[in-house]
Amino acid sequence: MNDVERALAQISDIRAQLAASTRFRGFAPEAMALTGALSFAAATAQTLWPETLAQDTLRYIAVWSGVMIASTIIVAIEAISRSRALDGRMAGGVLGATLRQVLPIAAAGAVITFMICKFSLGSAWMFPGLWQILIALVGFSVISNLPHAIIWAAGWYFLCGTIVLGLAGRTGTLSPWMMGAPLAIGQAMVAFILHRASGDVDDRG
Repeated sequence: MNDVERALAQISDIRAQLAASTRFRGFAPEAMALTGALSFAAATAQTLWPETLAQDTLRYIAVWSGVMIASTIIVAIEAISRSRALDGRMAGGVLGATLRQVLPIAAAGAVITFMICKFSLGSAWMFPGLWQILIALVGFSVISNLPHAIIWAAGWYFLCGTIVLGLAGRTGTLSPWMMGAPLAIGQAMVAFILHRASGDVDDRG
């Protein structure tokens, strides 16, 4: 490796380190609030029409998997557009650094969901609690790239996941509000934290 290649490699490393330590501003409060509203709507719909949306375990899981996928798409689309607008040339690096923290946990959730549905449906009572704990881990993993107050939302999800695991373990049943209430409140917390953080940035600007 000659001096030019070494210098380029060092510049690339510096850019990667800078991206990893830069606050990610792609997550929009509005998108987070929308995902919370979607969770509340799903739980309400399952409560009102259980024979259609929660008649059996697979249907319950299908509804909430759909909510998770839709929420991910909403947040991802907004995150990409906002990051490009706010972070400029750093957008790719900052977005990539955040994705490297989030994607392994999301993949773990998908694998756990598939394996339990395929081979151990009797253990499906664990889904709400496990999903919430995984969301908590996502929150803890991105603290360095988001407002530090996000730790409160992550803690909320971890606490709810633990409680829901205990409640579901006692009864072995799934309730719409085991998912709906923690997600609706948790996403509202995230939206509020992001909104306050964006206001602080504007004030400093």
